[in-house]
Amino acid sequence: MRKRFFFIVTVAISFAPVAPAAFERQSEGVRSCAMGGAGVAWTGNVWGGLMNPAGLTAITERMLAVAVSPAPFGLRELRRTACAFAQPAGRFTVAVTAVRYGFELYREITLGAACGVDCGRGVRAGAAVELYNLSIAGYGSGSCAGIDAGVIWEIAGGLDVGASASNLNAPRPGTQREAIPGTFQAGIAYVPSGGFLLSCDVAEDVRFPAEVRLGAEFIPAEFLSVRAGISTDPSVYSAGIAVRFSPVEIEYAFSRHQELGFTSRFGLSLRLGGL
Repeated sequence: MRKRFFFIVTVAISFAPVAPAAFERQSEGVRSCAMGGAGVAWTGNVWGGLMNPAGLTAITERMLAVAVSPAPFGLRELRRTACAFAQPAGRFTVAVTAVRYGFELYREITLGAACGVDCGRGVRAGAAVELYNLSIAGYGSGSCAGIDAGVIWEIAGGLDVGASASNLNAPRPGTQREAIPGTFQAGIAYVPSGGFLLSCDVAEDVRFPAEVRLGAEFIPAEFLSVRAGISTDPSVYSAGIAVRFSPVEIEYAFSRHQELGFTSRFGLSLRLGGL
């Protein structure tokens, strides 16, 4: 068991750009996972608190979403579960998030609170605070807090650009000398007529080369969305589908890492109406 534990942690850290380890920042949303991880320029995103808090704007009703990846790369020990709740209030939208990753010997928990605001003239901004807790059997646990910020600008009808930065204060869990790495993301989202969405992001983690994320979504019917994407360094291909039965949306996404294999993610979101 102990050898398996060290193997799992080593795999996760070695492939941190795609393996959710050391509080690696992910969008968590199934939609983004199916679209290569893109989405920093999206508005109306219930998962915006974990990707770009400015993306919480344009949510018009209370939303609750959950997502789970039961066995990334075939390892149940890397299980990842997340939930998000968003509440609009005029020009503001507030959200809370929770993410749990790992198993009994290695566990990461992230709790977040975020707020997005519509500043007018196509400009939206947001900020978030993330509380991190890391627990390793036999080594103890530690906690810290990180600060995130983001902005989205509608430069033309159907064309948005966005950027976000995480862990601006270089938080350190417990007595750790190394800070949780900061990340920077910038991207563009284009919604032409005909039920299409095209996204392109560039994500930079201080530990790794910049990663390009490309994604597309096609909505052939009001109740159905079909998605696909790709990301680089290393190459990951992804695709997914969403089915809507108002007020419920059921989502599925899968991705294939060039060395580690397949990962599936399932999601469910509910539109709970206004106050």
